[in-house]
Amino acid sequence: MRRKILVIDDDQSFLEAIKQAFLSEKYELMTARSGRDGLQQALAFHPDIVILDIMMPEMDGWEVCRRLREMTNIPLMFLTAKEGEENVVKGLLMGGDDYLEKPVRVAELRARVEALLRRAEAGRPAYHAPAYDDGELYVDLTQPRVLLRGHLVDLTPQEYRVLAILAQNAGRVVSYRELLQRAWGPDFASMEAYVHLYICYLRAKLEDDPAEPKRIVTRRASGYMLCAPHMAPDADGSAPGQPDVRKNTDHV
Repeated sequence: MRRKILVIDDDQSFLEAIKQAFLSEKYELMTARSGRDGLQQALAFHPDIVILDIMMPEMDGWEVCRRLREMTNIPLMFLTAKEGEENVVKGLLMGGDDYLEKPVRVAELRARVEALLRRAEAGRPAYHAPAYDDGELYVDLTQPRVLLRGHLVDLTPQEYRVLAILAQNAGRVVSYRELLQRAWGPDFASMEAYVHLYICYLRAKLEDDPAEPKRIVTRRASGYMLCAPHMAPDADGSAPGQPDVRKNTDHV
């Protein structure tokens, strides 16, 4: 089976060089010249790995990485001219699996891509199921669409990001730190007040009684968990019997 590689970079000459580097029957190469176009291609074609620049028009690589990590764990490699240890650390903390600085030797690039693909094949499925549904709350994980008892819920983009992370991990406690890093980025890792504020916003829109939340529950000094209101979580923070996100055989 040919491995699908998506390269997102606004430098056309670099894209042509990458095409030559992966000119083989083993690979199917797709390219995008903007972050927004790259994100759309990633969600539409489900590549096996994404190679991503940082400095791009419309949407930079940091934002593309953050959005991809909300819905997929496919291997993601930063390949960029943006130098410095702080950028390497930021890229890895945001969910990147590798970080290479341009220029890079072709042999090393191919070897690192193969290593990431092997690691991914040995792990869990790359794409999350496309929706959470407990019979009352429906959270579409492919687009910002949320229904409560059949009625559309009006959420801000940031409210949706937080809810989507909880929905992907339904029945499991998501720590404050994980919520901050995935919804806001590593620069906000110490600002727990942001998480608490947005949980309050979500409870006001999703709970029958926000003062006594049954759907988004708190684990003190730990984090938050999304669960169906009629299923009380156990003392250890798990919620047996929680509904799974919907399965979709079109996703791998």
